Amino acid sequence: MNKANQKGGAPNAATANKFWNVVTSNDTDSAEITLYGDVLDSLPRNWWTNEVIEGQYITPEGFMDDLAAVRGKSEVVIKLNSCGGDVYTGIAIHNALKGLSGHKTVIVEGIAASAASVIACAGDEVQVYPGSIMMIHGVSTMFADWMTLADLKKAVKSVDAVERSLAAIYSTKTGIEEEAVRNMMANELWMTGAQAIEKGFADTMLGDNGMTASLSADKKMLLVAGVRHDVHAFHNIPGNIPVAITGSDAEPVTAGNKNQNQEVIQMTEKELRAQYPELVAQIENAAMDRARPEAAAAERKRIQEIESIEAQIADKDLINAAKYGEHPQNAAQLAFEAMKKNAQLGQNFLQNLKSDADASGSAKVESVPNGGNSDKGEREAVKVMTNAFKAFSAMKGGK
Repeated sequence: MNKANQKGGAPNAATANKFWNVVTSNDTDSAEITLYGDVLDSLPRNWWTNEVIEGQYITPEGFMDDLAAVRGKSEVVIKLNSCGGDVYTGIAIHNALKGLSGHKTVIVEGIAASAASVIACAGDEVQVYPGSIMMIHGVSTMFADWMTLADLKKAVKSVDAVERSLAAIYSTKTGIEEEAVRNMMANELWMTGAQAIEKGFADTMLGDNGMTASLSADKKMLLVAGVRHDVHAFHNIPGNIPVAITGSDAEPVTAGNKNQNQEVIQMTEKELRAQYPELVAQIENAAMDRARPEAAAAERKRIQEIESIEAQIADKDLINAAKYGEHPQNAAQLAFEAMKKNAQLGQNFLQNLKSDADASGSAKVESVPNGGNSDKGEREAVKVMTNAFKAFSAMKGGK
């Protein structure tokens, strides 16, 4: 939940599919709102292309405008299936729904976890199925900067304030004391439909709709009511949720939002991968980007740091391997690899010189005076010049 994500400016909501739906009729005094998907503070975008990443999101962008259509309705039904996400967005949507004048009925069609459980508490009546799941937990946040002790103390106060706000919302719904609620949050409390009613988070049990939940083999994906939810950040997932044998083929996958009058496709994941491989790849990449925004930021930083030193490295293959190879490296690791390679090149050069010298036999050649040449000619030349000088001196009277 309660991940307090800090992102950039809000993109245009009209450019992406939304996974909420608001249905109203002029002939009736009721309305229906469907909220499926991750709770985010803004639509996620691809870091490289800035395009909106397709997926299931519940964001403030456009939702508040759509909510205006149900104001004044005496009966509002909110259908919910979400693992939550951004805590501030969850509180904002809770408050917006709470402010509606009509009677609000929340139906947990699948799961209401984390920030989505906060949204569920906006209902005057919360209805669950036997297979419904609710979960509450404490606030978590991520720091990506150097911080002083004073900065850390401010951050702790901020997180504590948000957690107290959540505890107040849960306490108002359940009647449980806030301190007791915070203890539940600290332990990451998971509840079935019956347990949610027992603790006061839900009010009414609906008939069994045959809904089941299952986990992927790596326990990072939870499939509830035909919708996949990323649960890699949760810690205490109940052991009674069955794990798919292969992590993929055991459960059907429903594509599309049936509440938006779209075609519903139901098939196993194996069939989906076979018929729509590109779609599956896009969905998986989008899920990874949404699930690990901090990892995407770290990857951008890694590439930027490599690019800041690549002008000093001549080996472009080494640079590309560090950036995109099977074993990616950061700038420090790349620089070390480049130094090792240059040192090896120097050592190889010296070794080759030695091998050439050994092969030539030059080490066995001894030095000889005058380069091995005879000096007899030079001695004869000196003798001739001396005799000529003596003769010339005699002609001049010995001077």
